[in-house]
Amino acid sequence: MKRKTPSSWGITKFFFACGISVLSAKLVAAAVTYNVWPSSTTVVTADGSNQFGGNLSGLFYNPATGTQQAVLWGVQNSPSKVYNLVWNGSNFVKNTANGWSSGKTLRYQNGTGAPDAEGVTKAELTSTTIYVSTERDGSGSNRFSVLSYDISSSATTLNATREWNLTSNLPTVSSTNLGLEAIAWVPDSYLQANGFIDESTNQPYNPANYPLHGTGLFFVGLEANGQIYAYALNSDSTYRRIATIASGNTQIMDLSFDRDNGTLWAYCDNNCNNRSTLLSIDTTVGSPTKGKFIINKGYERPSSMPNINNEGIAIAPNSECASNLKQFFWADDSETNGHALRRGTIPCGRLF
Repeated sequence: MKRKTPSSWGITKFFFACGISVLSAKLVAAAVTYNVWPSSTTVVTADGSNQFGGNLSGLFYNPATGTQQAVLWGVQNSPSKVYNLVWNGSNFVKNTANGWSSGKTLRYQNGTGAPDAEGVTKAELTSTTIYVSTERDGSGSNRFSVLSYDISSSATTLNATREWNLTSNLPTVSSTNLGLEAIAWVPDSYLQANGFIDESTNQPYNPANYPLHGTGLFFVGLEANGQIYAYALNSDSTYRRIATIASGNTQIMDLSFDRDNGTLWAYCDNNCNNRSTLLSIDTTVGSPTKGKFIINKGYERPSSMPNINNEGIAIAPNSECASNLKQFFWADDSETNGHALRRGTIPCGRLF
């Protein structure tokens, strides 16, 4: 969430992040080569003018399933809201069905508060549950939580069904605006097939060790240090940290897992020139990082998109490919020139 002007606050956040993690940031940054964006498609706006009023911070693209049309989910940190956005042939617009016409207000489990919603994801695509990463309650102190919500409700205010408060398990962050910014879900099937290492046991990840966690792990990003943390989130609101992963940037704003290509995208906003890194599990026999997520590639932002305050990304599936390209979406927290959503493309195949 950006309560100061993007330019001054962006500079403040950049130097704060560097200050808390100078050595690790230098080591990681030196290892990444940033390539030209892999598509020449011009980035265009994808919403009407002044639809959100700023603070749109996280995205997740839910392709059409059965009779359900495709939905671009978006979360806003102030006011605390989630949006169900559908394509009208020209732009993404707010769905008018089932109480979604103005988005839905988010609350904690007890029906109070204003979770500072920064990221959003789903696990199973047909599920009626979404997961939101949050930094705090309103303008309060740090409260790095993942909240789940039932999106089948017709109510215009949604109370969280569960909360996983990860604050005590994550590095201390002095600024309340540098917290839990990003979230993505990665299925157990991918993790097991590629020999993912559970750092809490130093053994190959075994989902059976976490019988209440569901069918995958949640990867969250801490804005202050650019690190990614993988968690088993259990149905009784307990959790276990499984791994810690360098994103390649000094800060992180969103994560998106390309389920078709087994690629975890980590994205940073204008504080890092809108650069992204692509990660996957190292499967190389004899490699010292075998079984761990490593950075395979880095990309500069598309040349047709200015260095704006993009805090959310989402990726369409391969099933929607046209001419070997699929859509890539950005959410601009500052709603530059009256637009919060933009779309471009990436190739459909794996990029490394």
